[in-house]
Amino acid sequence: MRAVERKRYGPSRARHTAHASPGGEPCRGRVNRLTALVDYAVALALLLTVTAYSTAGGTDYGAGIWDLLAGRFRHADKVRALIDHAMAPVWEANNVWLVFAAVLTWSGFPLLFESVFRSVYPLFALALLGLILRGAFFAFRKAATASATQLAATRVFGISSLLAPFSFAAVLGAIASGKVGAVSPVVSVWRACLDPAAIAFGVVALAATAFSGASFLVGDARRFRDPDVGGADLADYFRRRGIIAAIALLVLAAAALAVIGVDSPLVFRGMTAGFGLPFAILAVVATVVVAVLLWRRLYLWYRTLTVVAVGSFVFAWGLGQAPYMLPGRLTIEQAAGAPAVQALLLGITVVGLALVVPALLLLYTLDQRSELQSP
Repeated sequence: MRAVERKRYGPSRARHTAHASPGGEPCRGRVNRLTALVDYAVALALLLTVTAYSTAGGTDYGAGIWDLLAGRFRHADKVRALIDHAMAPVWEANNVWLVFAAVLTWSGFPLLFESVFRSVYPLFALALLGLILRGAFFAFRKAATASATQLAATRVFGISSLLAPFSFAAVLGAIASGKVGAVSPVVSVWRACLDPAAIAFGVVALAATAFSGASFLVGDARRFRDPDVGGADLADYFRRRGIIAAIALLVLAAAALAVIGVDSPLVFRGMTAGFGLPFAILAVVATVVVAVLLWRRLYLWYRTLTVVAVGSFVFAWGLGQAPYMLPGRLTIEQAAGAPAVQALLLGITVVGLALVVPALLLLYTLDQRSELQSP
């Protein structure tokens, strides 16, 4: 732990502490509290960006999963046409949250960045491979003329839509399990990557993305009445799949929680009796409500509640392990970078979000109003 502290504070702060006079204690206390406050604010910003990517990007991944599962269903062409039509205006924009999360991690919490990459770098490699292949073959599919080439591009796009969210979530599962050490790995890389908690988080992520993808595609199917693009007849197709995905999400989330209970009692307590509990309850309630709304064909607030459900699952994990970045090994303050960097990073993040959030809200609003369609 002392090595962690030295890396956190550095020689300049150590010199300041060593030569401070006793009368400077109140001042140092205020400075330390302010520094801790900034560290926690940057950590909250990181959790918010991870949540935004899980909800916005997860919806796109879910659409890719249903694209793959359409198989040779008799309406498969209509399903894929609807998915293409729904994803085209917004799918690239959602990756802005991934960029935000990466920058906040390596700039604000360099020790966390180093520790996680050293322990589970194969998962990041798989996630990046999935991102690249997914984007490339989503475009190639539109340009393909031969049916065999189009089918191959469709399969690569669909499999990549499974690979990326599974790998990203598996990283979070490995962290929650306690298999990621501070600075140096505490277990072999493959043991950390294949830990039951990592696999459980990855599977839950697939269920969550399938759930959010189906929920939003119900709205898109109802919105696009043109039969050449899928039409309203596909709303029931995705409605049934949304209900199934909601049930699967609840079952798999319960199983993942049981795995965490065995692997990491600290995080389990945080999710079931700590700060994560309200969000765990909200996630379950919102998922059930969405399933009931879809079952009753009451198309009111179901997409908003879908976002609330998926986002609450992320918050239940994030707050469940607070104040740790690496459960039992590395706290937020220990993982944080230099105070001056943290303060600058927080300011830049606020400005960046002030520019990005309104632009994305406008994009999503215009898309939902069908005002981005070609004439």
